[in-house]
Amino acid sequence: MTEMNVGEEEEETCRLCWGGVDDGPLVQPCACRGSAKLIHKHCLQEWRRTSPNQDAAYRCGQCMDHYRDALSLELLSARLQTERTNGQTTNLTLSTLAMELQVQGKFDEAEPLFREVLEVQRETDGNRHLNTLISIGNLGTLLNNKGDLASAEPLLREALEGKRETLGNRHQQTLASINNLGVLLKAKEDNAAAELLYREALEVKRDTLGNQHPDTLVSVSNLGSLLYAKGDLTAAEPLCREALEGKRATLGNRHPGTLISINGLGELLQDKSDFAAAELLYCEALELRRETLGNRHPHTLTSISNLGMLLKDMGDLAAAELLCREALEVRRETLGDRHPHTLVSISNLGRLLKAKGNLQAAETLYRELLDARRETLGSGHPSTLRSLKYLSRLLKAKRRATEILIARNRFVCVRSAATMSNNSS
Repeated sequence: MTEMNVGEEEEETCRLCWGGVDDGPLVQPCACRGSAKLIHKHCLQEWRRTSPNQDAAYRCGQCMDHYRDALSLELLSARLQTERTNGQTTNLTLSTLAMELQVQGKFDEAEPLFREVLEVQRETDGNRHLNTLISIGNLGTLLNNKGDLASAEPLLREALEGKRETLGNRHQQTLASINNLGVLLKAKEDNAAAELLYREALEVKRDTLGNQHPDTLVSVSNLGSLLYAKGDLTAAEPLCREALEGKRATLGNRHPGTLISINGLGELLQDKSDFAAAELLYCEALELRRETLGNRHPHTLTSISNLGMLLKDMGDLAAAELLCREALEVRRETLGDRHPHTLVSISNLGRLLKAKGNLQAAETLYRELLDARRETLGSGHPSTLRSLKYLSRLLKAKRRATEILIARNRFVCVRSAATMSNNSS
């Protein structure tokens, strides 16, 4: 056996051509570890364009991690066009391209593809075929991501009901649908119903897949996030730490799933007022998301928003405002004015402006937020009621500020009058 001297490091090489950094920059495009971790960017692109393996266009053939980049969309779109031109079956490529578009945050482009796939599956295979149920769930998940919860829920319930009936409660496809419906219910703030589903999925995944499987770690993360949303930080923190530790070990630090857990633990630590630890995690997540997903991806915007609100809590209002405005501007452009994430950014910027004393600008945002939530969620929804509370407190603060200003002006007038009287006498 060859021994390595203490402190000696292996030279970084490309897993395809075995060349080093002298032959071009090495990148880590997927979740592969060890000697397979790095590859030249030009080698990877050439392989993806010329490989006989169809999935090489969009994912690694070893770890099966998706590349999630513009080249994936380019190659899949070209393949779809060729299949349409030649009259070939398109469902697999349609579905794959739709999923890639969704993962990259291009929801509007993905939706017609998902709908086309589902229409074909219902017609050819029927409503209870597994492929149809998967397509139903995919469309439901996309609509949930777009913030159209009312349209998403019946689809996600149909998918879950069909999978329980045809596959049983412990099948991995059933567990995926349990998780997807739980995500929607959490978005609706029906935390009790969401928790039941999350716990069911996690228990079965621990039993059937083990604690370190990526799917198990997703469920660990989801349950931790839900408990955090319910305010049970004591129960949430060990789950959030378990998920992050497991994902770092199995997926690496740059994987989107790992970045979700980094961000989630940062949120929890911020709520515990451990600002220094939270800032380290937020900065790590934001830097890697800007690099791997781009500045306009929904996950990147979440990191921008979270870091902005942390800086607000730390008292750096100027830096916080820049981030909050960036998140809101891009969310308005990419998601629209009524998307739940856009509304969160409106709320965040309003709170920041209030903290800076710009009450008029804050009021404009709070009124927009309240109107939007009444329209999309109804007057009795918890989020709508919170928005009403924010506006009421702001108006009280404005009245107090006005009263203080009036009192101050009166004091100045009285003091001036007294000074003039003393001078004249």
